[in-house]
Amino acid sequence: MADSAQTFHAGEHYSNQDATVQYPTYNISRPPLQVLDIELGPCCRSAKWCSDGEAILTGNEDRFLDVYSVDEQSSDNPNDNQSPSLAKRSFRQGSPIYETAWYPYATPRNPSTYCFLASLRDTPVRLVDATDGRLRASYKIVDHRERFVAPHSIAFNLTAQKFYCGFLDAIEVFDLSVPGEGTRLHTIPSKKSRDGLRGIISSLVFCPDHSGLFAAGTFSSSIGMLSEDTGGQILMYLDDVKGPASQLLFHPTNPRLLFARFRHEQSLYVWDVRNTSQCYSSLKGPITPSQPSNQRRYFDIDSSGQWLVDGDQDGNMNIYKVDTLQSENRSVLSFPAHEDAISTAVFRPTKTMVLSVSGSRRFDVEKTENGPETTGDDGGNIIEISDDEDEEEDGATESDSDSDSGVERRAPRTVGARSKVTIGDSRMKLWRFSME
Repeated sequence: MADSAQTFHAGEHYSNQDATVQYPTYNISRPPLQVLDIELGPCCRSAKWCSDGEAILTGNEDRFLDVYSVDEQSSDNPNDNQSPSLAKRSFRQGSPIYETAWYPYATPRNPSTYCFLASLRDTPVRLVDATDGRLRASYKIVDHRERFVAPHSIAFNLTAQKFYCGFLDAIEVFDLSVPGEGTRLHTIPSKKSRDGLRGIISSLVFCPDHSGLFAAGTFSSSIGMLSEDTGGQILMYLDDVKGPASQLLFHPTNPRLLFARFRHEQSLYVWDVRNTSQCYSSLKGPITPSQPSNQRRYFDIDSSGQWLVDGDQDGNMNIYKVDTLQSENRSVLSFPAHEDAISTAVFRPTKTMVLSVSGSRRFDVEKTENGPETTGDDGGNIIEISDDEDEEEDGATESDSDSDSGVERRAPRTVGARSKVTIGDSRMKLWRFSME
């Protein structure tokens, strides 16, 4: 592996004698040990580790960005069962949160790099200091009606000098050091054309081979490959796409493999970018959930490229072996981790740990002649609500939310109908695997 421009000290998992990285090794023969369990309250959309695994960033539906600093009370021995502790800092935002992205070299050890990007509806993209929540810079996307547009996907390129933002029918490219306006890459030739990537760009990911190649997926069930050198020109399309793309991820050590998750699909799918005419492989868990869901659920691949972790709608965590793939692959380890849908399952960098987050909104539409109630049968919040935020077009209107309950209030879809919405088991857990 080539020398890195920045070195992180992460205990005995890294060798400082040479430039080679000693990846964490996982014992998948038995379920991991739960070392941390935190009740979140509001529904958490996603959770992301910073580059050295010393902090966690979460975006919540109550319009709060939370940063958790990890305090390692135990030794560097992965078999030590002492739990780490988390120190939480919360930053309230004025609009619903669409997407977040850590600066690729963010670490609490270096305050200058300790920051992240946040996309809030109808506002410019914000570069936020993770220490105190102050605004460092803003980057605006303006549509043809001079309204601010918030991207649904954000991705840094591999040099961390630029970041790409995906929204309706376009990708905006910003230089991190130059706040203000960026360069727009239109993903369709014209409004009437059927060519290109039409719809909201829901996911962006860069190929780890430093070729400048990146993939873009849409909520309109299309995936295309682009390059930093050719701008908005679509180099190739992926065929046999299963539905609206909610996450794309390249294999870290085999960059020709692209993994994808789709809404309404319980399985993960893999493409070989050298032959995009058909799906290369699929990953299926041992249990089929009762019904499909629109909720975004995030998976992750460990840094060695050997294991993939994913959570399903029923709260089970599944581990797949992905260094070698068959046409259809089953999980090698599956265990119950939560009592609700797992929205995020991600490996901790440099440690044999996995972070998981659960929680979902549950709808029960009923006809009523009375006004909306305030509490549900199980004590949860009951509100009147419309479509999912991720499916709204830019510029849609929404009323204010109640930050205490973490549940938003919006106009009902039909007169006399109300949606009972309760938040399920919203929790964050940390799991430790034993060493092989």
